[in-house]
Amino acid sequence: MTTSTVSKHSRGALRLAATLVAAWSLAACGGGGVTTPAPASGGGGGTTVAASPYLLFASNYIAAQENGSFLHSVQNGDVYAGFGGLFKYGCYSFDQVALDKNQFYGIQGQANGDGTSNCGVVGNTKATTFSDFMNVVILAPGTNSTTKTSVTPLDISQSNTLLIQMGQLANSDATHANANVFTVILTDDTSLGGDGSGATATCALDVTLKHVGPDPTLSATGANNYTLKLTDFQCGGSNGFPVTSSIGGLKGDVPTLKAAGVTRVEIWISGDKNPGIQVGEFDTIIAGYIGFTM
Repeated sequence: MTTSTVSKHSRGALRLAATLVAAWSLAACGGGGVTTPAPASGGGGGTTVAASPYLLFASNYIAAQENGSFLHSVQNGDVYAGFGGLFKYGCYSFDQVALDKNQFYGIQGQANGDGTSNCGVVGNTKATTFSDFMNVVILAPGTNSTTKTSVTPLDISQSNTLLIQMGQLANSDATHANANVFTVILTDDTSLGGDGSGATATCALDVTLKHVGPDPTLSATGANNYTLKLTDFQCGGSNGFPVTSSIGGLKGDVPTLKAAGVTRVEIWISGDKNPGIQVGEFDTIIAGYIGFTM
């Protein structure tokens, strides 16, 4: 399977603390996802810092070309977009102005695209196999470094829920946005390439969008908030997620993932999960703020 990686990205100054507290009661304790230091046991050993269940993984994005990516989060986690099979880059992604205005990242892919700036259509086979996909991959905070040799996991050992903002930018029609199932993937893969070689746990969950595109009662932009229980994620074996073969497949279990921590949060459109995708259509992935809580 041939996979290309393309991304143009940015961020703004989200009023995230207020938004997250109001929307999801997500407390970014101490700015670093830790609780107030507790007294050390045994005496003379300094302080013990307990892991917090309230963690901010990513918010607002900055357009800056580094480490093979064109974007990183405010928390300094690199962001990548990828395309495989019959999906190609769809001639549009947010620049810094759009990122500042919308306060999330958006990128467009095209089924049967020719991969050029003309966005021509090649062939007449629908992009509805697991080999046909587009994704956005957000790395853990602190990984935007030209000297890094691996990705350090974020400790989610005390968390039970993923909070994520995602969606499509356009409403469904004959040539747009017929993918309404997003696959969310969590992994502890520490490898820079994200091929699964450094993973002990990779878990996935299919999420049916509340609405595809803007809706007057749900979202003016198409971005919606989702609260996903970690226990609902599936890990190990294929378990109906063959698209994950490109990142080493599913493995491990949720307790292993929680103990190891998360290095990547990934949002995928997989052709086999979206049989309504039409030849030549454009789909988008919105990636907004991401956090963990109880």
